[in-house]
Amino acid sequence: MEQVWYTATAWIGLALLASLISIRIGISVALVEIFLGFVAGNCGAYFGSAIFQPNPWVNFLAGFGSVVLTFLAGA
Repeated sequence: MEQVWYTATAWIGLALLASLISIRIGISVALVEIFLGFVAGNCGAYFGSAIFQPNPWVNFLAGFGSVVLTFLAGA
């Protein structure tokens, strides 16, 4: 729990990067965010990065975001 601010900053930075990439290549920001989250989560766990290790609150946010995204796709 001692790296909460570093972890939050890294994930928010990835969201900003996703928005910049989506503007540049012209696809939905949600698709780029899903892809970057997948890559960062898997590469962080694979290479042993302490910042991108899965923890309970990131898992909660991921689940909540997937439910909201599914709701918005159906609306």
